[in-house]
Amino acid sequence: MNTSNKPKISLIICAHNEENYIVDCLKEAIKYSDGKFYEIIVVNNNSTDKTKELAMSIPGVKVVDEKEKGLTKARQKGLEVATGDLLAYIDADTRLQPNWFNMAEHFFMTHHKAVSLSGPYRYYDGSIINNFFLHIIWWLNAPIAYHLAGYMILGGNFVAKRDALIKMGGFDKSLEFYGEDTNISRRLSEFGKVVFKMDFFIYSSSRRFQKEGIIKTNLVYGLNFLWQVLFKKPFTKGYQDHRIELYEKQNNVEEHIKKSAEVKAWIVSTFFTLAFVVVWMLESFDWHKAIPLAIFYIAFVFNTFFSIRCFSRITPPYSLTHSTIDFILGSLYIAMAVNIKEPPYFIFFTLLIFAVSSIKYTLLLGNIEHDHILKRKILIDILGVCGSSLVIAGIFVGYVQSSVWAWMVVFILANIILFTLWPFYRLEPKKSL
Repeated sequence: MNTSNKPKISLIICAHNEENYIVDCLKEAIKYSDGKFYEIIVVNNNSTDKTKELAMSIPGVKVVDEKEKGLTKARQKGLEVATGDLLAYIDADTRLQPNWFNMAEHFFMTHHKAVSLSGPYRYYDGSIINNFFLHIIWWLNAPIAYHLAGYMILGGNFVAKRDALIKMGGFDKSLEFYGEDTNISRRLSEFGKVVFKMDFFIYSSSRRFQKEGIIKTNLVYGLNFLWQVLFKKPFTKGYQDHRIELYEKQNNVEEHIKKSAEVKAWIVSTFFTLAFVVVWMLESFDWHKAIPLAIFYIAFVFNTFFSIRCFSRITPPYSLTHSTIDFILGSLYIAMAVNIKEPPYFIFFTLLIFAVSSIKYTLLLGNIEHDHILKRKILIDILGVCGSSLVIAGIFVGYVQSSVWAWMVVFILANIILFTLWPFYRLEPKKSL
């Protein structure tokens, strides 16, 4: 499945008692790599649950045993049995994002002096607030630490050249847990460039942060990174082996995502509604002209609520591109609210919202499992652009009231169709993250 000019990438997953995570981890790895991994190896690290049996049930997965418990020992076992040019190490509670494999492959094909590539975590469980702070902490700390040290690897999300790992002498099996990834990056840096990219992320469980607390856990990780850089040894020798089962079942993860989407939908829709009400109160309106626009705007807010509630569950979070587009859409909503008494401008900003929204969802095509819903959304947005253009044309030739009323009726009927005959905003629970 790999052409001669592409590196063979072996995926290695070290797992100790991960029966609640290993299946989803493997399915996501196979799905989002399109089956392109040269081999997938699960190192069963002295598990006493059904980790081994579940991993073996996935076609194409090779399971090897490492009876001596320890993360670095399991990593070393993976190095010994893997045969790919590149060895990709992820944890059992992680989930690949759609572009992960392609990014890794392209990176090593274009950066020949690099010996490893790594990136941060983003979290699929835990509370919205905690995940927000964890994301901020990553962006504040990781680039600075990487710049100062000159190297950085996250143990649950890195790809390295197999020959470089062998040249450095393999993994230090005397290390139990903390500092092992910094030890790897420091030693690998002697054989080439060790690269850490913030956009090369992977989804992970936040179970350790949930159990030990965000501040304490980040402090411990930070001290161990610093100690490895300065003194070539970890600050913390022991560690707690957490196997908490918050959100261990897929329906619980889906429920968390659903609640997050609900919160976002309420916040955004309420904000836009308040913006409209404030403008309405501060401005002097001709009620005869404003009523159809107000009705249209109410329908638009409801449409926005259900759209955000649907698509927040399927679009990648924290993407710079999509966040920028969302910011543009928010600005257009505010502009629409401010110009509600000016039909031409009101409809013009409506047109732009449809156009920008269509661009956003076009960018997502092929990257998520809900392409059929995205295609419906894009079709509706294209029709919205056409409808808005016709309304603007009608306004400028003098048919102001008839054009606005016609657009209002068509928009409301379209939403009735979407909610009843063509249930566009209904999203069935996803089978995997």
